[in-house]
Amino acid sequence: MTTTTIHNLADEYKQLQTTFPSLNIISKTKDFITASYERQRVPVPRYTRVKVTLTLPSSYPNEPPAIHVDSMFKGLSKKIESEMKKQCECLKEDWGQIVACFRFLIHFIDTNRFIPCWRELKLVAEMVQKEARISKSIEKSNDKKNASSISFDEIQGKIRIKFCHNEYFYTLAVVIDEGYPSTMTIANWGKACDLHVIKTNFPPKIEMMMTAQAKDLVRKMQDGLSSDHALSQSNPIKEPKDFRKQAGKDIEVRLTQGVLKGLKHDRETLKKVNGLREIDSATLSFNAKAKANASKDRKDARRNIRKITASEISNDIESEEREKQWQIEEKARLAGYDSSKFDGSNPQPSLQTLVQFLVGRIWKLPEEKCPACTKLVLPLNPKILQSIYQKADNVTDEKMKKERAKCKKKRPVRTFCGCWYHCK
Repeated sequence: MTTTTIHNLADEYKQLQTTFPSLNIISKTKDFITASYERQRVPVPRYTRVKVTLTLPSSYPNEPPAIHVDSMFKGLSKKIESEMKKQCECLKEDWGQIVACFRFLIHFIDTNRFIPCWRELKLVAEMVQKEARISKSIEKSNDKKNASSISFDEIQGKIRIKFCHNEYFYTLAVVIDEGYPSTMTIANWGKACDLHVIKTNFPPKIEMMMTAQAKDLVRKMQDGLSSDHALSQSNPIKEPKDFRKQAGKDIEVRLTQGVLKGLKHDRETLKKVNGLREIDSATLSFNAKAKANASKDRKDARRNIRKITASEISNDIESEEREKQWQIEEKARLAGYDSSKFDGSNPQPSLQTLVQFLVGRIWKLPEEKCPACTKLVLPLNPKILQSIYQKADNVTDEKMKKERAKCKKKRPVRTFCGCWYHCK
């Protein structure tokens, strides 16, 4: 049926119902029509649900209807309103404007894969563009080929992102599933945002580690974990054997940056105390009963040892109190965590969190510093990093074997807490 067969409002309403039986008409009168539409047969339809109210002036169709769109995302509502007005302008002073508006709505919702993540899409674009501006200001370069970028394909639901920082780059594609924030099929579970690495100059071991963690993050959020929980729990490195078993018990030692600095301080303190003890106990080489240092010097050394000991005991007590408080809070948090809630029945949108992780862990990786020596973990030149990760297949003689053994010791190591260290 075409618009030429419509002669009045009743005919237009009838054609609307006949042409689009899946359209949910909530109310219709001679003054207005309210209807909603959502993508069919998706796991979480509320993310694609859009409600439209067309208020008809008394002079309709000579005057176009007033359009009001209601959806989960403000930007999406404005986009649909704008496009519907264009549809009405094409049929100005003719019947069929209502049918044209809802035809556009249904086609737009069914074909645009980005509707469930419309708000996230804008935030993701701003995030990547911000990092691109930062890189440009740091490197003082106008070369667009070596700048971070993002592009979209609405029909395929594909997002292409290129992260560039210093001399490193990481290009990927993210495909949004039709059932986002869940998936249409069980076979694709965990791939609401299906991540594929296109090209990178990070060594395969580093790339695979970071990509695996990013994919695991998406899976956890599809299971129902919040963004914060997923970020804190998602880690591709193998957990200690007793990690789950001891999760609800007191943890005796936590390897943190503060603990490592404390160990370094303890080593320096012991060295200082040992020197003071040498002053107190040193004897002459030709007379073992005679002291090598004056009585006053030995007395001062003993006094300094007592002061250092008292100070260290006080610091240790404060540190133990802080750790004890953390243990109590951590135990309470773990006791309230019920994994049975996260069965996939309440999937969480994961696109923004995924890109946030990629920016924080991959884009910023070239500027990551070793907590121990405070130097950059990765060399400035990616080719040097590639040589450090030379494969055993490329080793042909004993000299190359020894060189590879030396290189292996220079490889950066990522600890269970997520920090990167130089391997020494």
